[in-house]
Amino acid sequence: MAARAAEFEALEAEWAGIVERRDAEAARAFLADDFVLSSTGGVGPSVPKDEWLAALDEIDTRSLVPREVDARVFGDVAVVSARLRWDATLRDQDLTGDYAVTDVFTRGDDRWLASWRISVRLP
Repeated sequence: MAARAAEFEALEAEWAGIVERRDAEAARAFLADDFVLSSTGGVGPSVPKDEWLAALDEIDTRSLVPREVDARVFGDVAVVSARLRWDATLRDQDLTGDYAVTDVFTRGDDRWLASWRISVRLP
């Protein structure tokens, strides 16, 4: 169980690094083709992969820190809950704050791919 938690903590850290570096190439490989971000208080309510990739370069992320990562695996699907501390702006919109996220990963090409992120900005 600890090894499984460590695997998803590493994936969440990898994703945070991709966002911090604005690394569209790494993001393209990390996200499933049908990836969608469902967000309240963040980038947008329903953002498909292509739009997320296009917005990545516009977001000035100074830091993104995942914590309290927990994961459950159901065959080729994993559900991960985490808290994120994000220090960022998108154009004139301040995105800085704490977020509760639920990430759905699917197994593809012998690795986990992010398929859906549900993100809620906490008060």
